Amino acid sequence: MAKVLVGLVQRLLQRDDTQLKLLLLFTLIATVGFAFPRLDWVTYIGYTLVALLLTQVMVGSSKAPDWSDALYRGLGLMAVVTMWLWLLTPLELIYSGMPLALSWSVLVGWSVIRLVTRFANTRRVTEALLMGATAGYLHIGLAAGLVMSALETIQPGSFQPLEMANVGDTSVLANARIFSALNYYAFVCLTTVGFGDISPMLPLSRMVSVATSVAGPLYLAAVMGVLIGRFASSLDRQSRER
Repeated sequence: MAKVLVGLVQRLLQRDDTQLKLLLLFTLIATVGFAFPRLDWVTYIGYTLVALLLTQVMVGSSKAPDWSDALYRGLGLMAVVTMWLWLLTPLELIYSGMPLALSWSVLVGWSVIRLVTRFANTRRVTEALLMGATAGYLHIGLAAGLVMSALETIQPGSFQPLEMANVGDTSVLANARIFSALNYYAFVCLTTVGFGDISPMLPLSRMVSVATSVAGPLYLAAVMGVLIGRFASSLDRQSRER
Protein backbone atom coordinates (compact mmCIF):
# COMPACT_ATOMS: atom_id res chain seq x y z
CA MET A 1 0.00 0.00 0.00
CA ALA A 2 2.80 2.39 0.89
CA LYS A 3 4.55 1.70 -2.42
CA VAL A 4 1.32 2.42 -4.30
CA LEU A 5 0.91 5.75 -2.53
CA VAL A 6 4.54 6.69 -3.15
CA GLY A 7 4.18 5.81 -6.82
CA LEU A 8 0.99 7.86 -7.08
CA VAL A 9 2.66 10.89 -5.50
CA GLN A 10 5.64 10.57 -7.83
CA ARG A 11 3.38 10.42 -10.90
CA LEU A 12 1.45 13.48 -9.71
CA LEU A 13 4.65 15.43 -9.12
CA GLN A 14 5.83 14.62 -12.64
CA ARG A 15 2.80 16.38 -14.14
CA ASP A 16 3.48 19.93 -15.21
CA ASP A 17 0.12 21.26 -14.05
CA THR A 18 0.55 19.75 -10.58
CA GLN A 19 4.02 21.25 -10.23
CA LEU A 20 2.83 24.74 -11.13
CA LYS A 21 -0.14 24.55 -8.76
CA LEU A 22 2.12 23.38 -5.93
CA LEU A 23 4.49 26.25 -6.68
CA LEU A 24 1.68 28.76 -6.18
CA LEU A 25 0.57 26.99 -2.99
CA PHE A 26 4.06 27.05 -1.50
CA THR A 27 4.59 30.73 -2.35
CA LEU A 28 1.29 31.57 -0.65
CA ILE A 29 2.40 29.59 2.41
CA ALA A 30 5.55 31.71 2.49
CA THR A 31 3.45 34.88 2.77
CA VAL A 32 1.71 33.77 6.00
CA GLY A 33 4.38 35.32 8.21
CA PHE A 34 3.85 38.74 6.60
CA ALA A 35 0.39 39.07 8.13
CA PHE A 36 1.13 37.04 11.27
CA PRO A 37 4.75 37.62 12.38
CA ARG A 38 4.39 35.07 15.18
CA LEU A 39 3.99 32.42 12.48
CA ASP A 40 7.21 33.44 10.77
CA TRP A 41 8.46 29.84 10.95
CA VAL A 42 5.71 28.96 8.45
CA THR A 43 7.17 31.54 6.08
CA TYR A 44 10.60 29.94 6.11
CA ILE A 45 9.12 26.49 5.62
CA GLY A 46 7.40 27.97 2.58
CA TYR A 47 10.73 29.34 1.33
CA THR A 48 12.24 25.87 1.74
CA LEU A 49 9.41 24.16 -0.11
CA VAL A 50 9.59 26.65 -2.99
CA ALA A 51 13.34 26.22 -3.41
CA LEU A 52 13.17 22.43 -3.25
CA LEU A 53 10.22 22.22 -5.65
CA LEU A 54 11.93 24.44 -8.21
CA THR A 55 15.36 22.83 -8.03
CA GLN A 56 14.68 19.19 -7.14
CA VAL A 57 11.28 18.39 -8.68
CA MET A 58 10.49 20.79 -11.53
CA VAL A 59 14.04 20.48 -12.85
CA GLY A 60 13.04 17.02 -14.11
CA SER A 61 10.89 18.63 -16.83
CA SER A 62 13.73 20.85 -18.01
CA LYS A 63 15.26 20.60 -21.47
CA ALA A 64 18.51 22.19 -20.27
CA PRO A 65 21.84 20.29 -20.40
CA ASP A 66 22.55 17.83 -17.62
CA TRP A 67 25.38 19.95 -16.22
CA SER A 68 23.05 22.95 -15.99
CA ASP A 69 20.42 20.93 -14.13
CA ALA A 70 23.08 19.60 -11.75
CA LEU A 71 24.30 23.12 -10.95
CA TYR A 72 20.74 24.28 -10.45
CA ARG A 73 20.01 21.42 -8.04
CA GLY A 74 23.16 22.21 -6.07
CA LEU A 75 22.27 25.90 -5.94
CA GLY A 76 18.83 25.08 -4.55
CA LEU A 77 20.25 22.95 -1.76
CA MET A 78 22.85 25.60 -0.94
CA ALA A 79 20.16 28.30 -0.80
CA VAL A 80 18.10 26.28 1.68
CA VAL A 81 21.10 25.49 3.89
CA THR A 82 22.35 29.10 3.94
CA MET A 83 18.88 30.38 4.81
CA TRP A 84 18.51 28.14 7.85
CA LEU A 85 22.06 28.84 9.01
CA TRP A 86 21.31 32.56 8.81
CA LEU A 87 18.05 32.13 10.70
CA LEU A 88 19.60 30.22 13.58
CA THR A 89 22.79 32.23 14.07
CA PRO A 90 22.98 35.24 16.45
CA LEU A 91 22.61 38.71 14.96
CA GLU A 92 26.15 39.58 15.98
CA LEU A 93 27.43 37.13 13.33
CA ILE A 94 26.62 39.64 10.62
CA TYR A 95 28.41 37.87 7.79
CA SER A 96 26.19 34.78 8.03
CA GLY A 97 23.79 36.62 5.73
CA MET A 98 26.27 37.00 2.86
CA PRO A 99 26.00 33.41 1.52
CA LEU A 100 22.21 33.70 1.74
CA ALA A 101 22.09 36.97 -0.18
CA LEU A 102 24.35 35.65 -2.94
CA SER A 103 22.71 32.23 -3.31
CA TRP A 104 19.13 33.50 -3.31
CA SER A 105 19.92 36.34 -5.72
CA VAL A 106 21.30 33.85 -8.23
CA LEU A 107 18.53 31.34 -7.52
CA VAL A 108 15.65 33.73 -8.17
CA GLY A 109 17.20 35.01 -11.41
CA TRP A 110 17.89 31.51 -12.71
CA SER A 111 14.47 30.26 -11.60
CA VAL A 112 12.63 33.06 -13.38
CA ILE A 113 14.53 32.37 -16.61
CA ARG A 114 13.68 28.67 -16.40
CA LEU A 115 10.04 29.41 -15.61
CA VAL A 116 9.59 31.81 -18.52
CA THR A 117 11.29 29.30 -20.84
CA ARG A 118 8.91 26.63 -19.56
CA PHE A 119 5.91 28.88 -20.21
CA ALA A 120 7.16 29.59 -23.74
CA ASN A 121 7.33 25.86 -24.48
CA THR A 122 3.72 25.34 -23.42
CA ARG A 123 1.35 24.89 -26.35
CA ARG A 124 -1.72 26.54 -24.82
CA VAL A 125 -2.72 28.75 -21.94
CA THR A 126 -4.19 26.75 -19.06
CA GLU A 127 -5.27 27.39 -15.50
CA ALA A 128 -2.07 25.78 -14.23
CA LEU A 129 0.03 28.02 -16.47
CA LEU A 130 -1.61 31.14 -15.07
CA MET A 131 -1.07 29.87 -11.54
CA GLY A 132 2.58 29.20 -12.32
CA ALA A 133 3.00 32.70 -13.76
CA THR A 134 1.51 34.18 -10.59
CA ALA A 135 3.81 32.03 -8.45
CA GLY A 136 6.83 33.25 -10.39
CA TYR A 137 5.94 36.86 -9.65
CA LEU A 138 5.47 36.11 -5.96
CA HIS A 139 8.75 34.21 -5.93
CA ILE A 140 10.62 37.34 -7.02
CA GLY A 141 9.08 39.36 -4.19
CA LEU A 142 9.75 36.66 -1.61
CA ALA A 143 13.38 36.27 -2.64
CA ALA A 144 13.85 40.04 -2.67
CA GLY A 145 12.46 40.26 0.86
CA LEU A 146 14.81 37.53 2.04
CA VAL A 147 17.83 39.22 0.45
CA MET A 148 16.85 42.59 1.96
CA SER A 149 16.47 40.98 5.37
CA ALA A 150 19.93 39.45 5.10
CA LEU A 151 21.29 42.80 3.98
CA GLU A 152 19.85 44.47 7.08
CA THR A 153 21.77 42.02 9.28
CA ILE A 154 24.98 42.49 7.26
CA GLN A 155 24.73 46.30 7.24
CA PRO A 156 22.44 47.41 10.09
CA GLY A 157 20.63 50.60 9.16
CA SER A 158 20.31 49.69 5.48
CA PHE A 159 16.58 50.40 5.71
CA GLN A 160 14.89 53.03 7.86
CA PRO A 161 12.91 53.33 10.03
CA LEU A 162 13.48 49.88 11.54
CA GLU A 163 14.27 48.97 15.13
CA MET A 164 16.61 46.00 15.20
CA ALA A 165 17.29 44.30 18.51
CA ASN A 166 20.65 45.17 20.03
CA VAL A 167 21.06 41.94 21.96
CA GLY A 168 24.12 40.15 20.58
CA ASP A 169 22.84 36.60 21.02
CA THR A 170 19.39 37.31 19.62
CA SER A 171 18.70 35.23 16.52
CA VAL A 172 17.07 36.37 13.32
CA LEU A 173 13.88 34.49 14.22
CA ALA A 174 13.52 36.71 17.30
CA ASN A 175 13.14 39.76 15.01
CA ALA A 176 10.21 38.45 13.00
CA ARG A 177 8.39 41.80 13.02
CA ILE A 178 11.36 43.58 11.45
CA PHE A 179 11.74 41.09 8.63
CA SER A 180 8.00 41.03 8.03
CA ALA A 181 8.25 44.78 7.38
CA LEU A 182 11.14 44.23 4.95
CA ASN A 183 9.15 41.63 3.02
CA TYR A 184 6.34 44.16 2.77
CA TYR A 185 8.84 46.72 1.48
CA ALA A 186 10.15 44.23 -1.10
CA PHE A 187 6.69 43.84 -2.61
CA VAL A 188 6.20 47.62 -2.55
CA CYS A 189 9.35 47.86 -4.68
CA LEU A 190 8.30 44.96 -6.91
CA THR A 191 4.96 46.54 -7.73
CA THR A 192 6.58 50.01 -8.05
CA VAL A 193 3.96 51.47 -5.68
CA GLY A 194 6.41 53.31 -3.44
CA PHE A 195 4.48 54.27 -0.30
CA GLY A 196 7.60 55.82 1.24
CA ASP A 197 7.17 54.52 4.79
CA ILE A 198 10.43 52.51 4.53
CA SER A 199 13.47 53.86 2.68
CA PRO A 200 16.85 52.39 1.66
CA MET A 201 19.64 54.36 3.31
CA LEU A 202 22.88 52.74 2.12
CA PRO A 203 24.23 52.27 -1.44
CA LEU A 204 23.82 48.47 -1.50
CA SER A 205 20.28 48.58 -0.14
CA ARG A 206 19.39 51.21 -2.74
CA MET A 207 20.81 49.04 -5.51
CA VAL A 208 18.79 46.03 -4.33
CA SER A 209 15.65 48.18 -4.16
CA VAL A 210 16.18 49.46 -7.70
CA ALA A 211 16.89 45.95 -9.00
CA THR A 212 13.64 44.71 -7.45
CA SER A 213 11.69 47.61 -8.94
CA VAL A 214 13.10 46.81 -12.39
CA ALA A 215 12.58 43.04 -12.09
CA GLY A 216 8.83 43.32 -11.47
CA PRO A 217 7.81 45.11 -14.70
CA LEU A 218 10.32 43.09 -16.74
CA TYR A 219 8.83 39.81 -15.52
CA LEU A 220 5.29 40.99 -16.23
CA ALA A 221 6.27 42.10 -19.73
CA ALA A 222 8.00 38.79 -20.50
CA VAL A 223 5.18 36.64 -19.14
CA MET A 224 2.46 38.70 -20.80
CA GLY A 225 4.26 38.40 -24.12
CA VAL A 226 4.50 34.63 -23.74
CA LEU A 227 0.89 34.23 -22.64
CA ILE A 228 -0.48 36.40 -25.43
CA GLY A 229 1.65 34.52 -27.96
CA ARG A 230 0.47 31.11 -26.67
CA PHE A 231 -3.16 32.25 -26.60
CA ALA A 232 -2.97 33.63 -30.15
CA SER A 233 -1.34 30.47 -31.47
CA SER A 234 -3.98 28.28 -29.81
CA LEU A 235 -6.76 30.35 -31.39
CA ASP A 236 -5.06 30.07 -34.77
CA ARG A 237 -4.73 26.31 -34.33
CA GLN A 238 -8.41 25.97 -33.46
CA SER A 239 -9.48 28.02 -36.49
CA ARG A 240 -7.41 25.81 -38.78
CA GLU A 241 -8.92 22.64 -37.32
CA ARG A 242 -12.38 23.95 -38.13
